[in-house]
Amino acid sequence: MSARQGPGTLASLRALPRPTRWLLMGIGLARIASFMIWPFIAVAMHQRFGTPITEIGAQLALGALISIALAPLSGLLGDRFNSRNLMLFGCALCASCYLLMGLLPGQTSYFVAIIGMALSQSILEPLLRMLLSDTAVDDHQRTFLFHIRYYVVNCAAAIGPLIGLWFANHQSDGVFAIAVCTYGVLTLTILNAARFRLRNPHLEKAATPPLRAVFRAMLGSKLFLSIIVANFFLVLVYAQIDEPLTFYLLQLSVDDINHIIAMMSFTNAAVVLVVHLFLMSWLIALADKTAYLVALGCLMVAHGIIALNTGAWWAGWLFAVVFATFAEIIVMPLFGTLIDRLAPPGMRGSFIGISMLAGFGSALAPLLGALVIAHFGGAVLFSALALACIPIGLLGYYVLRASQPATVLETTA
Repeated sequence: MSARQGPGTLASLRALPRPTRWLLMGIGLARIASFMIWPFIAVAMHQRFGTPITEIGAQLALGALISIALAPLSGLLGDRFNSRNLMLFGCALCASCYLLMGLLPGQTSYFVAIIGMALSQSILEPLLRMLLSDTAVDDHQRTFLFHIRYYVVNCAAAIGPLIGLWFANHQSDGVFAIAVCTYGVLTLTILNAARFRLRNPHLEKAATPPLRAVFRAMLGSKLFLSIIVANFFLVLVYAQIDEPLTFYLLQLSVDDINHIIAMMSFTNAAVVLVVHLFLMSWLIALADKTAYLVALGCLMVAHGIIALNTGAWWAGWLFAVVFATFAEIIVMPLFGTLIDRLAPPGMRGSFIGISMLAGFGSALAPLLGALVIAHFGGAVLFSALALACIPIGLLGYYVLRASQPATVLETTA
């Protein structure tokens, strides 16, 4: 996207095919339901069932590992078989997990739901991105789609926790019924978009390449591999703002913890929406190596604030989230658009799926955070993370500098 496209965001949105807009709405509703539930899941398990934070961290880490490990397989299968049926199965599995949590609340049912949700997300995440991309009419619109999808997800992140706060405070299982309905809507939008994809005259009909060619293309792309490595370390550090920070709040016995969690989620989404809207052209023009370094600098400040906030000053958590969010908006959309552009014809699902292996960083975060907090305390964890941002930032800067000529061409084309 060029610097002059910011004012034309609404026009670009209207120019999207109608099935694409409906699919974006379905994704947004499903994400709202997700953010109504998962930011509070650790508190619910701890307070309702007495589950230790280390056990919660282990369960969430296992679920994340399953989701990330199976994402490449979903991408490969999506390139070769009927991706629509795979996505429909993922939606049905998601709805079933929410039904299980709502009808049979307990430690066992929640654990089964965490694993089931992990499997469903491993299917939906890469294939929904591929479906969105396949409904675009040109490369310009495809780039815009990745940015608007990011924007929609963060709208959901702002709305979902505020609605879910009421359900969390009242320990109401009615929230799961809402989640089931949203996945019904997502199913309908997937069917509509899949029919449009079959008729899309702008979609390049490429033959499905053999697996050997797919892996040769991936391993031969230095930029693709460097993006995965850089994103892994970034996500590992950034994900500590999620469940591990919740564990730290539990350890500090913070008053009105559900309210603080909702406010942090809202702050994260609000900063994303404002900054991404008004600084989009600057963010796109920012060199990748510089962007990564700035992002790690923001994360270092965020973790430093958390480590120093031993008095549990509520504004301290919000300031930390603001700096962590600056890091998020700088690099997250960039990584997604680069992966999409780097994928050769017929390999988009495979490249998106493989790139999600970088999410192993987020999978390790809950367990790592829970163990360190339980044995050494949250101040030690976040102090160590702040210091770790220095070598991680320099490593990412070096890796992306080596691929900078190719990156600049990609981002400015």
